[in-house]
Amino acid sequence: MPRDFRQAVNDLDKERLQLLYGRWDPLEPAAFAALTTASPPVRWHVAGGRAARVGAEPRHHDDTDIAIAMADLRRLRLAFADWHLWEANDGALRPLLPGVPLTETCEQLWARRDADHPWQLDLLLDRASSETEWIFKRDHSVRLPWDQAAQTVAGIRYLRPEIALLHKARLDRPKDRADLAAARLDPVGRAWLVATLERLGHDDWARRARDGERGAASGG
Repeated sequence: MPRDFRQAVNDLDKERLQLLYGRWDPLEPAAFAALTTASPPVRWHVAGGRAARVGAEPRHHDDTDIAIAMADLRRLRLAFADWHLWEANDGALRPLLPGVPLTETCEQLWARRDADHPWQLDLLLDRASSETEWIFKRDHSVRLPWDQAAQTVAGIRYLRPEIALLHKARLDRPKDRADLAAARLDPVGRAWLVATLERLGHDDWARRARDGERGAASGG
């Protein structure tokens, strides 16, 4: 779809988005983990704002972003055979019916029990990363071994905050800037984020991340 349409959808506030697509009642990460326990293994991790805020002051989240290895899509569909999966592609929703292949350009699925229930999962299909490395989908030269890109907290695997924040820099919404300001980054992670933001041309975010380092050092 045209870029201006995609931008219009991204700019919708929560109320207008739910009026257009239906309401959300996101599952917590632990609830998603419980749903996949008895199924064939699916490689997944928590992304988005929940990952950016690990160890920091929490905030309300309108959805739960779960990143799935693209190679595990078939396993995911088996695990959620009793759910309704919809392609969320360029601002449009399309049911991913049993036996129907995924649209080639689709990188996101929404999931709900059925039409009488709210949306509960925002599933991000990771086409870029490998079994050994996280690879940034917008620039494949930006990559890290998984043991540096993800962490396990209370039995749940999350993207490290600096990785989640890198994904948010392009969107640059108020909640993304709030996540950057609140994030608890260790010195190595913050230095990597600043350098990568500068390399990719997100100079304002690089400055904000650098300012956050000074605030942390001063106890602010």
